[in-house]
Amino acid sequence: MKGSSCLLALAVLSLLFPGMLLAQSPESAIGDNGAISAGGAVSFFNPDVYCPSSSPFNCGKGIPLMKGADGFFDVNLAERWGAEGEARWLRWDGHGGQTEDTYLLGGRYRIFVRRRFSIWGRFLLGGGWITSEYYPAPDTVKGSYFVYAPGATFNYRLTHHLSVRADYEAQRWPAFALPPTVSANGTVTDHNNGLLPNGFSVGMSWLIGHR
Repeated sequence: MKGSSCLLALAVLSLLFPGMLLAQSPESAIGDNGAISAGGAVSFFNPDVYCPSSSPFNCGKGIPLMKGADGFFDVNLAERWGAEGEARWLRWDGHGGQTEDTYLLGGRYRIFVRRRFSIWGRFLLGGGWITSEYYPAPDTVKGSYFVYAPGATFNYRLTHHLSVRADYEAQRWPAFALPPTVSANGTVTDHNNGLLPNGFSVGMSWLIGHR
């Protein structure tokens, strides 16, 4: 409960802070060229490491999904095209103290819009930092890696300024590898297939203004 309360507080602060500092009288955020928005969210992710399931809803083996806080900004560069930056800190409920942080930047494209509802596809690139469970025990790692992440954003505009937002993101850490393990009979097993975390974020977005 304590971790959940911290997540909620972080999300609320990340929503309100940009609005309190930068509130203006902008037009609708949907499709406006040059519209800039920012906000925050709470994330629920399957971290992939040691998880038998790849589902974003279930890690398997009784291991809980990792939870964390997001901060993001969006800029509409044209009618359908835009840019997005995102920082995510998965710091709660990591099995064995595991953490995963990512800092990503890329483009997004509006796939669908109807009245207040819109869907955006996106593709982000950047870096990921991980501390695997029980580090520094044998066969664990701590380090940084290149990350790319396709995903989708579902946005519902409540007012000219405020929107509810939900994201799905499928990350790829192609260079990630754990040390090889050796079985009792001497068989060596490599663990160099990369890392494939995926999950959902739910939060709010505040329209700051226009470029």
